[in-house]
Amino acid sequence: MAAVKWNQDINAGQNWMADINLMNTNGSTRDITGHTLASQIRRHYKSVNATTILVEVLDAPTGNIKLSLTDAQTTALIGGKYLYDVEMTDTEGIKERIIQGVITVRPEVTK
Repeated sequence: MAAVKWNQDINAGQNWMADINLMNTNGSTRDITGHTLASQIRRHYKSVNATTILVEVLDAPTGNIKLSLTDAQTTALIGGKYLYDVEMTDTEGIKERIIQGVITVRPEVTK
C-alpha cells in the first residue's frame, strides 16, 4: 500500500498526540497484531539528528495507534517545517511506510 500523506501542525512547548485508525484500501479495519511500529521527525530526510515520535498500539485488531511527542520534545524543535513518517514491520520482517508528511512546528512565544 502507498503511505498516507498527513500533514500536521504542532505548537512548540505543548504535548502533541494523534489518535489514528489504520484502514485497508477497501475501508475495513487493519489488524496489526504482532506488528511493530516506529516513527521519527527530522528537519529534512538527510538530517543526522532525529526526534523519536512515540507510537503506541492502543488496539491491534482494529489498527488503532497513537503518536505522541512530549512538551520537552516539542520545545527542543526549532520553528519551521520537518518531515516525519511512520513505518510498520510485519511479523515476517517486511517494512512498510504507512504514514508520511510534513510537520510544521509553530514557535512558542510565552515561556
